[in-house]
Amino acid sequence: MSTDHNPPANASQRTSTGLLATAAVALVAAAIMLFLTSAQSVIFRTDPADAHISAGGLTFNIGGNFLFLQGEHQVRAEANGYQPLTATIQVSDQGTQEIALKLEPLPGNLAVKSDLTDISVTIDGETAGTVPGTLREISRGRHLFEFSKYRYFSQQQDIDIEGLGNTQSIDIALQPAWGELTLDTVPTGADLYIDNRLIGKTPLTTEVLETGSQLKITAPGYKPVEQSITVNAGTRGVHPPIVLAVADGTLLLTSSPSGASITIDNQFRGTTPATVELKAFQSHKIELFLEGYLKTSRAVSLEPEQQTAVNIALTENSGSLRITVKPADANISVNGVASGKPDSSGQQTLTLPAKPHQISVAKAGYKSQQISVTPRPGHQQALTIELLTLQQDYWATRPATLTSPVGGTLKLFRPNDQFMLGAPRREPGRRANEAERLVALQRPFYLATHETTNAQYRRWKADHSSSALRGNTLDMNDQPVAAVSWQDAALFCNWLSRQEKLPLFYRVEEGEVVGVNWDAEGYRLPTEAEWAWAAKLDNNANPRRFPWQGDIYPPEQVVENYADQSAASLISFTLSNYSDGFPVSAVIGRFPANPKGLYDMGGNVAEWTNDYFDVRPNTSTVDTDPRGPEQGVQHVVRGASWALASRTELRLSYRESGSDGRMDVGFRVARYVDKP
Repeated sequence: MSTDHNPPANASQRTSTGLLATAAVALVAAAIMLFLTSAQSVIFRTDPADAHISAGGLTFNIGGNFLFLQGEHQVRAEANGYQPLTATIQVSDQGTQEIALKLEPLPGNLAVKSDLTDISVTIDGETAGTVPGTLREISRGRHLFEFSKYRYFSQQQDIDIEGLGNTQSIDIALQPAWGELTLDTVPTGADLYIDNRLIGKTPLTTEVLETGSQLKITAPGYKPVEQSITVNAGTRGVHPPIVLAVADGTLLLTSSPSGASITIDNQFRGTTPATVELKAFQSHKIELFLEGYLKTSRAVSLEPEQQTAVNIALTENSGSLRITVKPADANISVNGVASGKPDSSGQQTLTLPAKPHQISVAKAGYKSQQISVTPRPGHQQALTIELLTLQQDYWATRPATLTSPVGGTLKLFRPNDQFMLGAPRREPGRRANEAERLVALQRPFYLATHETTNAQYRRWKADHSSSALRGNTLDMNDQPVAAVSWQDAALFCNWLSRQEKLPLFYRVEEGEVVGVNWDAEGYRLPTEAEWAWAAKLDNNANPRRFPWQGDIYPPEQVVENYADQSAASLISFTLSNYSDGFPVSAVIGRFPANPKGLYDMGGNVAEWTNDYFDVRPNTSTVDTDPRGPEQGVQHVVRGASWALASRTELRLSYRESGSDGRMDVGFRVARYVDKP
């Protein structure tokens, strides 16, 4: 007989289940121990103190302490009479933490009882509705309540609201604020209003507030009366009779044309159109005044509250204006309105009110003119208006002369000539560097009437000396400056431009002139062509060989400062039988001006020009406003001087070259009028 030693199946299952349960308990215990060893203690201080705290997530509450793992946690605090509070807290690794939680108390309610209805309430100055009834959602704390009702005295109460959702009660009894007042008017039967409510017709007795009521009285044909009245509460009174004033009439006054000044009974009342109030049952004198029109008078009488419209047509106070315009086909307008074309002779006669008018004359291609004229009544005035072409107008705005910053005078020239620069081959004394070239000058320019003096130059360079020759000084203030290099003459021109804030003509780098700006209007040296045109051509564009009339050499009379007998001890070659009285340079302007009004163009000192020096071949091609070579080493010197006397040197075509200063070389300044 065999024996089975295996345990029954249900016994094995019970053993397995017991082991699992034991393991689970052990794990839970281990987790709890791990939580307790790593959690931090938090104590909550709440307001109110009996608030209930609840927290989500893994936490333990042991007495008043909560255990939290480190990190963020949400907690909720609740208490009766307070708004629930949900807060996020941060738990750190420190020891026990204390966290304060303050709950917001719920508002309270106020039940107001009264025997009156529709009492208005304000709380701390803010409208809160009407009572009797319950005022809800009032924040906890002290508040100023004001209860008011028409015809009653207002009442204020300072009430401490408990809040916490509780409702408090009070009783309100407002005191009457009116008395009775008897009112009458002269005349009687007027409508009487108290605080914008129609009460009835005068005479009558009505309630009036001690705090003040607004009285209004109206009656047909009379002016309304408005005023504030009062009477002590609970009393009776009688107001003095109110005398009503007769109502004004209304005048709607217009005029043709409008804008006339109005006087009524000699008092200014504005300009037409106007609405004015006039006393009724009276005759009023109305007068209208408008410049260019006759004064107009009217008498007006109005009934009370009558509205009358009056339009007054003004009569022109006119005069006659006979206008002559040139050119004859110009357009004439008066105050911006075309008045038609003048006749073939350019005349037009206008009849206009005797007030200022703007007469405008215009024509395409001409500068318009506008003149203010006041015609004289009963008279014909003559007016002539001649328009300038746009070019004429342009030049009318450009002065004929300018004064430089150092006092020199520059004269305006508007050349429009062709001439030969240089001298013909067969001219006695001609030099090889005087090849003829046909040039034309068209760009206007200013040119100094005199050479620059020592005094003027020393305004820029105070220590300059023009030197002396064997005891004969060249350094007096009114003598022309000499011993000046071309560079210094150009830099002096730029200095003049700076004084007047003009664009600089010369471009300078590191103290040296390196180029020019032909668009600039600043001071400069004249071009050789400008100098030759100004020296050689008379006012009829006839060329001259010498500064004097004719071709006779030497001159038969004193015309310029040359090397004369007085300079014989200083200069090797002089003019015999010629004495100008100056062994060296003379005071500027001592000798007669040339036909263009320029002094010392043929003597005293030779003069720098702007051009670089070169020798050009003869050509028949016209060179307009030539500027000379674009580059070079030396510059052109034009004109004779106190140190020269030969036929060759005294000719107006004579030219030299140089760059350094010389005792008999100076300069005069020029400048353009505008940009090209």
